[in-house]
Amino acid sequence: MKKWHIYTIILVLTIALMGLVYVQSLFIQRSLIIQNQIFDQYVNEALIRVALKIEEEEAYKLLQKPNLETIYDKAQSINGNCGLSLQYQNGNIILDVKTDDQFITFIGTDLEEIDSLVKIANLGKEIEHELSNGLLDGYNEMIGNMTMQFLYGNNIQPSFDSTKIFNYLSYELNRITINTPFNFALIDGYSFRKIFSTFDKLNSSIQRNAYKTAVHTSFFTGEHAILLIDFPKKRSFLLQFNGELLSSSFIFILLIAASFGASILIIFKQKKLSELKTEFINNMTHELKTPVATISLATEMLKKDKVRADETKVINYNNIISNENKRLGTHIERVLQIAQLDRDEFKLKSETINMHDLLNELLVKFELRLEDVEATVETNFSALKDQVKGDHSHVTNVFSNLLDNAIKYKSEDPLKIVIRTENVKQKLLIKITDNGIGMAKSDQKKIFTKFYRVPTGNIHNVKGFGLGLSYVKTIIESHKGQIEVESELNKFTTFIVSLPITNKISL
Repeated sequence: MKKWHIYTIILVLTIALMGLVYVQSLFIQRSLIIQNQIFDQYVNEALIRVALKIEEEEAYKLLQKPNLETIYDKAQSINGNCGLSLQYQNGNIILDVKTDDQFITFIGTDLEEIDSLVKIANLGKEIEHELSNGLLDGYNEMIGNMTMQFLYGNNIQPSFDSTKIFNYLSYELNRITINTPFNFALIDGYSFRKIFSTFDKLNSSIQRNAYKTAVHTSFFTGEHAILLIDFPKKRSFLLQFNGELLSSSFIFILLIAASFGASILIIFKQKKLSELKTEFINNMTHELKTPVATISLATEMLKKDKVRADETKVINYNNIISNENKRLGTHIERVLQIAQLDRDEFKLKSETINMHDLLNELLVKFELRLEDVEATVETNFSALKDQVKGDHSHVTNVFSNLLDNAIKYKSEDPLKIVIRTENVKQKLLIKITDNGIGMAKSDQKKIFTKFYRVPTGNIHNVKGFGLGLSYVKTIIESHKGQIEVESELNKFTTFIVSLPITNKISL
């Protein structure tokens, strides 16, 4: 895939993600606006219901003192053998009439309705006439008293109970699931004088922005008060009320963004892997082609009579074919080995390995190669416990790879290799240091990646597939160990292998 294809995909995905975030933010914003409008509507309705309760209570007080008593006294003056009870409850006037043979209750919203019900009832014409006249006379006298109070200014002043109003407000707000703290106040409708308030400071800004409704205190004079209520934590309440929507939206957007980022990383990783595989195939083709060509050439030479007549040349060409055949088999075995590691098909044999003995045996095998490059090896086996559990063959291959790399990537100076061991806690540390060409910091993070080879510019004197250190890391980790590298360009390289020991150190 070309680079501009990848960048086009990233651009499209970025635009899609930003568009999704924008649309979701609009949806949340509009949802909050709707919730705010519903909140306002519910609060205003609750205020109206509280105002009606206050007005009803004030009307009850007005009728009870002394007006219903006036009507009751007039009704009690009726000639006849009956008992009366007149009262005001929950917005209704209740009249109980007891005669010799029956007990009747009349309920109505006003006295005229009670009078109509009395006339319909079968109480006897005389009782009905006198009872109705008594109720209506009392009603007329009540109206007269209230008119005189209005004309001469002797009307009863309303008395408000702030605790009762608070309870009314709490009840109505809880009914509509608005359970956030609130402040309220009652002010005079004309002078804006504060009657009572729970605000720290009742200024004009609060009066202008708070929810409000009129409370009529006198139906005769038009006097009224204004009930105010404000919610200092309204915004946090609405956000909390929409918490599930906001949190779920945020989580899903975060998941999409994380998936988007992961997809981009995977795309670049796959592109890099594709490039490495292409380089690996080219390199492997060259490595396999060389021994095949050499074997083919040696075979052709053996067909010549002149060569067959010379026994020395025959032996020489046979050795060339044998060596190149082994080389070819080694390359193929290495590739098959990596394929097995990829499929997790390899099985490790568990046996006790003495690492000091293994390293000494390995140095014997590398003796000729080390002499060939005039290398010196220094060992410092200071670990007291060196036994580990693992597969002897694979562990041998691991350190063989590390020594092989030290020889391959030697500098022009005489090669020096130092092998040290030590115990740290319950682990065996094996450090292999060489004074070779080293590597940059950026390469140190990638050398254990499959197919990766440290770039050497236009110099291609080091053969390999970039599979060795990947194999080393896989084997070490399968033995529950770790491998690290420390290096400085053109100075040194140190591989540090950590393996758990079997013969535990007593602390």
